[in-house]
Amino acid sequence: MQTLTSAKVQANFGAAADIAKGGEAVTITQYGRPALMLFSYKEGEELLRLRAAAELNRYLEGRAATMPAGVKELSPDELNKLIHELRG
Repeated sequence: MQTLTSAKVQANFGAAADIAKGGEAVTITQYGRPALMLFSYKEGEELLRLRAAAELNRYLEGRAATMPAGVKELSPDELNKLIHELRG
């Protein structure tokens, strides 16, 4: 991972973009502290997907904690079938 100042990125964004597109994240600092990260679109999509999955897991764990006793859990196949039915 490379670290660049915001002034360097403003002066030569193309070089920073090339680094990120090449698969290496770029940390951008302001006043000597990390402020932003620049990475490829593909990496950004993956990070957003992982974030959404983590949020869903936290939600489901919270729901599981409040489930009444004796409620049957759905298998992954049953859950997928239900989702497809609801999307209709």
